[in-house]
Amino acid sequence: MQLAVALRHPPLTAAIELLTFASSSVPALAITVALGGIACWRLRRFSPGAWWATAAYLGAVACNVALRVAVGRLRPEVEYIPHLLPEIQTSFQRFCYPSGHAGAALVAYGALAHAAWPHARWRWPVIVGVLSFILGVGLGRVYLGVHWPTDVVGGYLLGGAWLGIGLGLRGSMLSKQSA
Repeated sequence: MQLAVALRHPPLTAAIELLTFASSSVPALAITVALGGIACWRLRRFSPGAWWATAAYLGAVACNVALRVAVGRLRPEVEYIPHLLPEIQTSFQRFCYPSGHAGAALVAYGALAHAAWPHARWRWPVIVGVLSFILGVGLGRVYLGVHWPTDVVGGYLLGGAWLGIGLGLRGSMLSKQSA
């Protein structure tokens, strides 16, 4: 943690704050809702299977809050860098395990990568961009001093599990619709 704090530099901090905002609750939810809306628009009808990413995101958020309260691990005691747009302060936010930003980034941007996969031209640029973004978010949470590295790993595991659950829901709903 002290090494991360020692590396702080104003331009890098500004970039990390941008990653923090892009992986926060409103943008992550907006991405998953937009993916569901686009899927319904392409199908020209409402389809419950189209909303798999939103369901995965909401499941991850609910589990994140429950785990934070259950584990009760406090944030690191380093100088905190406030965000440009302060988060809503609730009691569970003083706890840090697992990282909600890391989990949200994995679910929302992982869903974007899944949407890009069928398009060969966009597949690898999107995958590399998404993986870089997700890694940057995790490193940024430690850099800002708001999470321990294991909080980030826990957030990735939780987000990955819910992304998998969402993809499973999508697959089962699509197979029921075609039957």
